[in-house]
Formats: sequence, structure tokens, C-alpha cells
Amino acid sequence: MERGTAGRIAEVYGRVWTAWFADDAVGLRQLPLTISFALVLVIHWTSGIGSDGLLVALAAALVVAVQAVGSLGRWDRWPTAWRYVLPLVQMLAIGVLSIGSTLSLASFHVLFVLPVVSLALQPGPWGLVVALCGSAVLMFVPSLLPITKNDVVHPAVHALVDLLIIGFVAVGAHGIVGVARRQARELTLARDDLAVGAQRLRDSRDTLRSMMAAATEQGFVATDEAGTVVSVNVGAERVLGRREADLLGTPMDRFVAPEELAERLAAPGAPHGPDAVHRVLVGCAATGGTQVDEWVCVLPDGGRRHLEFVVTPRPALGGSAPELPAGYLFVVTDVTARFEDERTQDEFIGLVSHELRTPLASILGYLDLLRLDGSRLDEEQRGYLAVVERNAHRLQTLVDDLLTSAQIVSGTYRMVAQEVDVVQVARDAVASQAPTAAAAGVDVEVQGDPRVPLLSDADRLGQVVDNLLSNAVKYSRRGGNVRIVVTADRAPDGSRRARVRVADDGTGIAPDELDRVIQRFYRTRDTRRRQVRGVGLGLALVDQIVHDHGGTMTIRSELGHGTEVDVVLPDLAGSVGRAG
Repeated sequence: MERGTAGRIAEVYGRVWTAWFADDAVGLRQLPLTISFALVLVIHWTSGIGSDGLLVALAAALVVAVQAVGSLGRWDRWPTAWRYVLPLVQMLAIGVLSIGSTLSLASFHVLFVLPVVSLALQPGPWGLVVALCGSAVLMFVPSLLPITKNDVVHPAVHALVDLLIIGFVAVGAHGIVGVARRQARELTLARDDLAVGAQRLRDSRDTLRSMMAAATEQGFVATDEAGTVVSVNVGAERVLGRREADLLGTPMDRFVAPEELAERLAAPGAPHGPDAVHRVLVGCAATGGTQVDEWVCVLPDGGRRHLEFVVTPRPALGGSAPELPAGYLFVVTDVTARFEDERTQDEFIGLVSHELRTPLASILGYLDLLRLDGSRLDEEQRGYLAVVERNAHRLQTLVDDLLTSAQIVSGTYRMVAQEVDVVQVARDAVASQAPTAAAAGVDVEVQGDPRVPLLSDADRLGQVVDNLLSNAVKYSRRGGNVRIVVTADRAPDGSRRARVRVADDGTGIAPDELDRVIQRFYRTRDTRRRQVRGVGLGLALVDQIVHDHGGTMTIRSELGHGTEVDVVLPDLAGSVGRAG
């Protein structure tokens, strides 16, 4: 019971002293003098001590007014200097009381301690100056006035005043020391937590440095916002073929083959301006994304490497180590071996595709001859002939796609601009896919404008539409519908464009595979599960042709509800190709 009461008292005491130092606790800090003044007045009146009632009442009114203003005032809005006024008024009240009482002036001087301390505790030197000057004036002026005073000091008043002042000063000193000790403990705990955090940060940095030093197969290059190298690891020295001293302070574009930079800068939609080269390198990392790209880099001895750059934005790094300004982080990987493997593979694909074209052309030629003499064939033989022709055309399409893929890699791929009707190209593709669509039970229809002229390469445009239509038919359910919508469009600058939208209500593509379907030879999980024919090359070719045409391709799909591919193509400018 006693411990509970003591605990509650200690809790209340702690709350009071916590509140005492709050900026808006002005009224609370005036309370000690108000209480002391009230008790002095009670003893003064009950002891029959002679006094000037009007002056004593004025002194009491001043103390009450100070307490009221301190408690009710809007100190969060009023100027801080106004807080000097309250202790000065309290000192004035003590001076008026000492003049109005017949007791010795020394009986009340000790009361000046409370407002003097209150002023002295104000921030800055002015509180102390005002306290000393005000107390000096109010203590000496009454002794100079022609006032009749008894030299007698009333023992009760003197003892009470001294006790109150000593009590309040003792309690105040204890409270201040208590608050200081609590703050010291809190500062010690905060310092210990800060030391632990700093040690963890140092450990993390040491671990990161160790990991970067051990990563010799990948280069980590930190640059500033302009692309100048500010920090590298050992792997960067190996991958880029240069010492750290040669890398630091060098712009990243100096390591890239100049002709490849020139080609990227000349591509449609490439950035322009004095920082165009840097913006080509960092790509979408400049807006907070991640840019992944492959570049041919030149070594000091003239050799070349194919490097993959993964670029991400990097915040500024400060602390005990040398500071790094904000910029970009390049993770550089040597993919030369992979590039050579792919090139060898594409050369083989190109060779095989080229060798297959001659026998295929012969097969299709003899099929045409047989059709010319179709009167000698019965119905069953003509059916066999149709099957052979359909599969020969399917094989021809596959060979054309493989050959185009190989040409893109080898650098022999070209597009020649000529005026074509995109609607007619779409109709030809539908006619070519008609037997396959009929066998699959899929209805195909062409919608949109009656005619859409465009400068394009008819063969490459046909590959785009053929592949999109072939995919839509392959992945549609029996009884499904495929729609090809061809419309004329205008770019923001007024130049003409053609929009080809191919939509189906088939199986759709999983969200995690949407970004991968344009990779060469990639086949979705559903395609492999259902064993749908194909090699996973169609959308990769479409994406590359559309890109080289200066257009865009957007794929929207919902698993189980179908896919929509939207291709926008501008006029093709002259002859377009890709360097190997």
C-alpha cells in the first residue's frame, strides 16, 4: 500500500517537473511565488501587523494578475520577450508589499529569489540582466523613500518566507538535477544506440567492399550524374581491360565503340542534345528504372568485347569513407562468349535455311505444274496435293523466319521502302492462313479502313502480319474469333502512320511471361504443355522488324481471355538495315 502511494507520488512528481520545462508552462512556473505571497498575506493579516491596506491589496492584485495571464495567455503565439514581464511584475508586487507593510524591508527581500531565478533561466543573457537590474531597483528604492518603518522583523513572517523560498529552491534544484540526470541517461542510451548503429554500418560497408572485391567476373562501376566514373571494383578493371587509375574520371561512353554509339544516336527516337550520348547509355535509369543493354567495348589494345550493362540510379553515399555523389551504378558483364555462341548458331541456322530454300522452291514449282495438269488427278489425289502444298508453305514460312533471324544477327538484313497497302497485306495474310484457321475452327476477319497506304517493305510487313495472325490462330480455341483491325493514324507531328491490331480470345499469356515472349526461341509454359507447333521465333522477328521500322509494338494479354497485339508503324525512311 505504502509502496503504491509512494510510486504514484513519484509519478506525479515526475510529470510535474517534465511539464515545468515545457515552453508553454508559463503559468505553472509562476505558481511558487503566488503560493508564497498568499501565505505571507494570510500571516500578515492574522498577526495584526500594521500596513497600508491599499498598497497591500495592489500587491496582491498584481500577483493574481500575473498568475492569471501566465495560466491563460496564448504563449504559443505571443512574443518570447513578453515572458520577461511576468517576473518583473512579481518583483514590483514584492516591492509594493514591502512599502505597504510596517515590517522591516529585509523581511520580504528573500521573495525576490523566485522571480530573479525565473528571469535568469530565460534563454540568452537578457533575462539575467533584467533580473539583476530589476531586483536592485526594487530593493534599494524603498529604502530611499521617506517611509516610516519598524526595524522589527516579524519572526513568523520571516521564518515562513525563508522556509518557502528555501523549500521551493530545494525542490526546484532537485527537479532540475533530476531532469538533467534523466536527460543524461537518455543521451547515454542514444549514444550507445548510435555507436551500435555506426558499428553495424561499418560492418555492412566492410562486407559490401569484401563482396565487391571478390566479384571478379562482374564489374561494378559507380558514376556521377554526368556518367563520369568515380569508383570501380577489381572486376571492372578485368572486364573493361583497364587499371583503376585509367578508369576513374573517365566518362563511360569512352569505353564504347564509336560506330555503335553513332548507330544508336541515329536510330529513330534517339535522344538529342549535348548529353545525348550519356542518355543513350543510361536509358530509363535516368527516370528511376533499370536499363539493360549490350554494347561493344573497345579495349586499349584495340580488341573488342561484348559487354552487358545493367544501369540503375544510385543515391549519394557519405560518411567516414570518401563521399560519392549521386549518379548511376553500372553492373558490367562480359558476354563475348555467349555472343560468339549465338553468332555460330545463327550462322548455322542461316546456312541450313539457305540450303532448304532451293529444294522447297523446287517442290512448290512441281506442285504448280501438277495443278496445271489437274484434270488427270482424281479428287483424292488433289486432296493429297493440297496437304503437300500446305505443309510446303508452312515449311517455307519457317525457313524465311529463320533466315531473317540469321540475317539480322549477321548484318545482311535490309528493308527497302515502297508504297504498299497495309489492308491488302493483311488480306493476303488471312488468305494464307485460311486453311490452317479452317482446320482449327477459328474465324478470321479483317476490319478497319478500306485502304491504308504506307511506305514500307512489303515482304517484312507481310512477315509481321503473318506471324501475328499465325500466333492468334494457333492459340485460339475451336470456335474462337481472330480480328485484324487496320486503320490509318497520324503522329503528333502530323506524319502518317498505320496501326495494325490483332486480337484473339484464346488462352492468353501469363503476366510473368509477357516480357519474355519477344525473346528469340522462347516458348511459354502453356505452349510447351499443349505441344503447340513452332520454334518461338515469330514475336522476336516482329519486334525487331517493328523496331527497325521506327514503330512500336504493345502486347496486352489476360490469361484465359486472349491476347491483343497493337503495332504502330510510321513511313519507312529509305533503306534500313542493321550492322553486324
